[in-house]
Amino acid sequence: MAGMEAVAQCDVPVACLQKRIKATQDPEEREKLQKDLDRLLEVRELIQQTVERIVTLATDSKEQANRVLTTKQHLTNRENYRAAVEYFRIHCFDWHKPEYEYALHQLRPFVNLCVEQVPLTRTKEAIDQVSETLKK
Repeated sequence: MAGMEAVAQCDVPVACLQKRIKATQDPEEREKLQKDLDRLLEVRELIQQTVERIVTLATDSKEQANRVLTTKQHLTNRENYRAAVEYFRIHCFDWHKPEYEYALHQLRPFVNLCVEQVPLTRTKEAIDQVSETLKK
């Protein structure tokens, strides 16, 4: 298809809104769509920052936190991973709600926390700490 660019699955909602903003002739509709886009991007930023804060609190050093946030490691402990991401979903961002779906694309650091053998209790404590700030 001509003019079709590959868009990462997690970026489809952004691309769709951007296209709709360009396509509309109605200034009110454009303003509404722009607000929707701004909100979507704000939520994404919040999710990314939240994951980064959880990792920083759960790890022992800046080096370890950076490794957890940037590498792609192979999941070794499924049980701890499932427990950690479910805890994250319940306490931070329920990706079953459309506005928080992007959280599903931010779970790689939880794989890496397991690989780095960060105790599940420590990960949950970090999630608790960060989720308190989300409620404000």
